Amino acid sequence: MPRLEMKSAGILVAALALTTAGCATKKFVRNSMAPLEAGIHVLNRKSARNARRIKAVDRRSETGIAEAENQADKANEAAQTADQHAWTANQTAEKGLSKARQATEVAENIDNYAPSGKVTVLFGFNKSTLTSSDRQKLDALVQQVRSLKHYVLQVQGFTDTTGTKQYNLMLSKRRADAVVRYVTLRGNIPLVKIYRMGYGEDAPAHSNRTLRGRELNRRVTVTVMVPQIPGQESASANTSASSSSPADMR
Repeated sequence: MPRLEMKSAGILVAALALTTAGCATKKFVRNSMAPLEAGIHVLNRKSARNARRIKAVDRRSETGIAEAENQADKANEAAQTADQHAWTANQTAEKGLSKARQATEVAENIDNYAPSGKVTVLFGFNKSTLTSSDRQKLDALVQQVRSLKHYVLQVQGFTDTTGTKQYNLMLSKRRADAVVRYVTLRGNIPLVKIYRMGYGEDAPAHSNRTLRGRELNRRVTVTVMVPQIPGQESASANTSASSSSPADMR
């Protein structure tokens, strides 16, 4: 073979070898990349799926947080309402206790009477009739006790020591009856609110050894008695004086 042909054949063989090698490399690269590309594709799908799951979780989390906040708001409102109801109930209970204490105090003092005012009318010797001055004084007493809800009138009749004790006892009762008759008929004071007693010559206010002392002992005292109840007004009947003229004191 000529030298030129041999050289051309060598070049051809080399070129063929290079072409064959190049094709083999491309095939190798292609065969090597295919699994990698498949893996990348799988990863991309998984990443997309994970991203969707994350978004779904985020949405559920946001929904859960919003619902939790809503429930918390409702719970807070319910707690505030409960506090208001509790405060109202406490106020009601306090008022109830206060009224109960007042009722207990009233019940404890309903029979605890104390004098609030007194009027004394004087009578002539051996007499049991009221003078105009006596009636005026009793009228003033009636006006004062009408504003009271709870009261009693204690009417006590007395005499001096002139005469027998039995006669003086009956005379003191007639004097007390005269006062009771006047305040019930003219003053419209209920009889149930009056207690009267004649004591005769007992419990003298002054000495019976003097004329003036005997004059002051011929008397009827009307005492206003009121229970010690809060809010109970007191009668200002604190007048105690002779209502008969000196000419009647004989």
